[in-house]
Amino acid sequence: MKKMIIIKTILFLFLFSISSQENKSNVSTVIDVEHSLKNLTHIKVSDLGKTIRYIPLETPDNGLVGRDPIVKVLKNFIVVEYRQRPHVDAGVCLLFNKEDGRFISKIGHEGQDPAAYSNSFSWTDEKEEFLYFHRQPNQLVKYDMKGNFCGKVEFSPSVLASYYVITDSEIIGYFDSTVSYLFSNQSIGFFEKDGRLKDTIPSFFSFTMSKDDLYQISVPRGQTIYNFLGSWGRAGVFLFEYTSAKIIRQIHALNAARIWKNNNNIRFKHDFIDTIFTVSGSKLIPSFVLNTGKFHWPVQERRSEKNNNERVFIADIYENNNFIFFQCIKGMFSGKPILYNSLYYKNTGEMKLCKNEDGIEDDITHFLPFKPLGMSTSGEFISLIEAWKAIEWLNKHPAAKNDQNLSFLKTLDGDMNPIVILIE
Repeated sequence: MKKMIIIKTILFLFLFSISSQENKSNVSTVIDVEHSLKNLTHIKVSDLGKTIRYIPLETPDNGLVGRDPIVKVLKNFIVVEYRQRPHVDAGVCLLFNKEDGRFISKIGHEGQDPAAYSNSFSWTDEKEEFLYFHRQPNQLVKYDMKGNFCGKVEFSPSVLASYYVITDSEIIGYFDSTVSYLFSNQSIGFFEKDGRLKDTIPSFFSFTMSKDDLYQISVPRGQTIYNFLGSWGRAGVFLFEYTSAKIIRQIHALNAARIWKNNNNIRFKHDFIDTIFTVSGSKLIPSFVLNTGKFHWPVQERRSEKNNNERVFIADIYENNNFIFFQCIKGMFSGKPILYNSLYYKNTGEMKLCKNEDGIEDDITHFLPFKPLGMSTSGEFISLIEAWKAIEWLNKHPAAKNDQNLSFLKTLDGDMNPIVILIE
């Protein structure tokens, strides 16, 4: 009898141990944003990686980069998208070699013909063989990395997502309810590679726009937007202004990356929801909780014009094997919003958070401050500087020409294409 009691006790303790381990593995990791906002620190380039690389983009006549470009870095390519003149001329997509910045080709064109796209903002597939572009009202058109048109995906039901992750087996779309009116009750749609809808994940809240006191909607882009919204607004934003006093109560970034892939994990972060989820099948598994504490912005007050100056909005998020990097904005609707850079070390749980106003100090090559613009598909931090800005800096630091790490400065010309910066 005693032997049976002992065996049962050991079995119970063993099962309890397994259960506890399982529960621990399902507990979300807490990232303490509140504490970090109260204890600002300093982020340097050496915190982001060990090496920094400068890639001047070749400047051929048919590959000139326009103002306020969007840069995306793949394993072998650099994609640059821009509008020749905002709101006026068609968008342009250019492809460069990642190794040496050599121009490869112009990819597609905006227009009405069967091979044209509606917007030059692109996505790539998992193997990075193609670039995909919106074609209104319900297609993605596809080009290879030589600029050849390779067909289209037509979605059923007839909808286009705000952002895509394209894997070998499916197309996953994030639907921003502000612009995806036909799919406003869903956050994520899972599609076959031919565009047929397989499954959905419902939205956390529905979008309703009051037209009674709507003053105007504007779509600004460029450096001014970056200064207070960071890379979250890189493709432009909708500013919803209410009443004749032009009070901004809604801001929605175009093509914001609210869904992304890191290794085999697909992550999802909804605006005004302080949790980063892992997408598992058609379920959302909480993985990281951004504890904003007293700075939390309740979703039900997301359009309120009152009491928001101290509240924090989580803007752009990047992830690689070592870090979760995100930018957050305090007082987004105020006249003086503050943009912060936030770096979370996944292995140690350490958190660093600082104001973005002066960029991130380059303590490796001692060049211009680094201003984050995204993350490559290989996990490198991305930035971009105009050639004329580098020349201005060089005029103040002429000895830098002799620095082997800044050898690209010897070849600069004010009319050159920009220089891409990668930190790994």
